[in-house]
Amino acid sequence: MNLSTNQRIIIITVFAAYTIFQLVYSLVTRKAMANGKGDYLSKFYTGGRSGGVLVTAMMVSAGVAGAGVFMGVPGYTYTFGATWMVCCFWSMCTNFMVLGLIGKRVGIVARRTDSKTFVELLMHRYNNSKIVGALCGLVILFFLGAFAVSTITGGGRIFQILTGQDYRIGLAIFTVLVIIAAITGGIKGIASAIVFQGIIMTVSVIILFIMGINGTDLSYTETIQSLVKSNPDWFVPASVKTVLSFAFLWGITTCTMPHVTMTTLTYKDTQTLHRAIKVGAVVVAIWLIGLNGLCFTIKYMFPEGSLATPDLGIPTLAVSVMPAWAAGLVLAGVCGAVQSSVGGMIVSLAGTIVSDLYKNLSNKDAKQETLKKLNVISVIVVALVVFLFACDPPELLASLITYATGGMTVAFLHTLLLGLFWKRANEYGAIAGIISGIGLYLLIDMGVLPISLGFNSCIVACLISTIIMVVVSLATPKCPYRVIATWFGKEYPAEASVAE
Repeated sequence: MNLSTNQRIIIITVFAAYTIFQLVYSLVTRKAMANGKGDYLSKFYTGGRSGGVLVTAMMVSAGVAGAGVFMGVPGYTYTFGATWMVCCFWSMCTNFMVLGLIGKRVGIVARRTDSKTFVELLMHRYNNSKIVGALCGLVILFFLGAFAVSTITGGGRIFQILTGQDYRIGLAIFTVLVIIAAITGGIKGIASAIVFQGIIMTVSVIILFIMGINGTDLSYTETIQSLVKSNPDWFVPASVKTVLSFAFLWGITTCTMPHVTMTTLTYKDTQTLHRAIKVGAVVVAIWLIGLNGLCFTIKYMFPEGSLATPDLGIPTLAVSVMPAWAAGLVLAGVCGAVQSSVGGMIVSLAGTIVSDLYKNLSNKDAKQETLKKLNVISVIVVALVVFLFACDPPELLASLITYATGGMTVAFLHTLLLGLFWKRANEYGAIAGIISGIGLYLLIDMGVLPISLGFNSCIVACLISTIIMVVVSLATPKCPYRVIATWFGKEYPAEASVAE
């Protein structure tokens, strides 16, 4: 994208001002975390369980609709056809699946068990099994780490469009900002930033959509009609199995994403939960309709080969049809939202290392000061590892997002849902389900086991591993009564009442 020197100066100035503001905001939230309720880990990972409507709604929305919605899906759509817009709309199920299906029950049980992380919650459900904890922790480190790589890659590519500088420079800047935000504010600081970034992104999408569809020499309807004539193959629907696969991956199974499910550990009360479902649904609908609606304009304005990579369609459109200052503000806001999303993932990954793999599995009596130091080290190391992998990203972000989502789905869908709604599920079944799910997923995805039946490889893997978990659970001893009473009983401590 060729921009004049003046345009670049304006864009970079706006971007820098916004970034500095975001940095200052992150530092201010440090005081908020320090004054929260509970011990250090509780404040860092759950924010004192006091999240409001906007915090809860935006955390869920941003957790699955960051760089993927802004860049990944438009890139997939540009490359493979208009069907992918339809597949993306399944993400509108996110708030209903996370907050509606499991939100209240997880919130209550998390307070009963004082669980601070996703893995800690599952460990308690499965009789404090260290094997379950270790397996879940390793799955999160690998697949959620891959998800974080794809998300921060989106920020780096936007920086490349904004400034014309090397992609890795932007990546390094974002990594430093994520580290500062995560260390200083914890999940509460990240959540506060997500609210601000989410509002900016929502307004930005509306403005960009209006200016984008008016940026061509045709009306919006005429643009689509022109594409039908010039690119008829682009409108050929994908197979029903493909659409169903992505309805499953990008909509139904979002409740299995650890960084998204963490939101259900932070909300204040049930009233907040119910309102957050409505607010989140509206926000995600605006993002999806606005950004997917621009895919027609991008395909019309930028023929094959004119984009450095298909993922840059939306950012390139923004700097093409908007004044420099507006494009800078819009894309800086989106970059901020990307940073906040990555920050939430980094906090979740650090929690897996410090709280789950170290404290719960190795040293239950670890001192608070030791945990603080390890937490800071973990955040920095995880962020740097994500940065290194993101230095050589895939051409299409959606491909990595899909792979990471599939991996977490085959490990956690049956483990979480059967654990929440089936009393007979036990640690033996969970272990068998996780191991078989991951193994089958990798073998089917690599083509070693050609049994996908035309679906995404996670569908068959998830189905078979769920059956294995059920069979093994029925063939082995039941969970202890104390676990079942905590998860399915009606009596619970007074501190859990805020979730009712």
